[in-house]
Amino acid sequence: MFMDKKIILAPMAGLSDQPFRRLCRSFGADLAVSEMISAKGLLYGDHKSRELLIPGLSDQPHWVQLFGSDPEIIRAAAELAIDAGADLIDINMGCPVRKVIKTGAGAALLLAPDKAEAIMRALNRPPAIPYTVKVRSGWDSRGINLDLFIELAAKHGARALTCHPRTAVMMFSGLADWQLLLKAAKKSPLPIIGSGDLFEPETAIAALQQNNLSGIMLGRGTLGRPWLFREIKETLKNNPLAKPGAEEKRLTILTHSRLLQEVYGERTGLLLYRKHLAWYSRGICGAAAFRKELFSLTSMTELNQKVESLFI
Repeated sequence: MFMDKKIILAPMAGLSDQPFRRLCRSFGADLAVSEMISAKGLLYGDHKSRELLIPGLSDQPHWVQLFGSDPEIIRAAAELAIDAGADLIDINMGCPVRKVIKTGAGAALLLAPDKAEAIMRALNRPPAIPYTVKVRSGWDSRGINLDLFIELAAKHGARALTCHPRTAVMMFSGLADWQLLLKAAKKSPLPIIGSGDLFEPETAIAALQQNNLSGIMLGRGTLGRPWLFREIKETLKNNPLAKPGAEEKRLTILTHSRLLQEVYGERTGLLLYRKHLAWYSRGICGAAAFRKELFSLTSMTELNQKVESLFI
């Protein structure tokens, strides 16, 4: 799966859902990872966790991200996910959000490499679960341990490791340290995927062309811009038509609206659509007034009428 360079949609909680994954795949994303799913919630039958596991039409292969801190619970949840159609499991060892860290999961595992190794060991015991790992560069500037996590992942059979080269305490402040990531990738015995600060085609291409990386993962740069995947690929070909015009943007947004309704229904789809419209409208003439109106509109029809008038 990681033999060729890949451009991948990152797992973003509340964002990388079925509709958005499908949209990004239509614009050329080679792979897309599901939203982060609680291993414990999945194992104990939580309805929302089970819903997040369901693959969409574009999820081929279906790459599911789990978070948790108990090796046996993660192993059991991964088995359940595989039985439900997942092809590959990603283990989140980098999420810096407080509610995840306080459970001992996500970036908290950067402070507990023994526990992280136990999770990897559990996934790798026969019959081995196909899995990847996603990390940050370390907990803080004094605790950079990316090399250690690469070593552990390789030792215990991970298919690849994705790194967002910020520390956990940085959250999304400052700059991702790509030099640190590339230095670690050069020594890595397993495929390394880079993530962080890839907002423009030129920056993404520069990362993609690094010999030591097997791919890049795009997150925040795709919000309101699912066509970024196509922009990257077409820019590589020197195609001047990489950027969509107003008409294509309008049709893409309306397609997103339809997909959200199909998956969630009118009420929940509307709430999610508003969030995405705030991103879609960035940089557009009249966007500020449009965003002020968003929360006063109570139907998809009303919102889509505003989209029709804004993107002309």
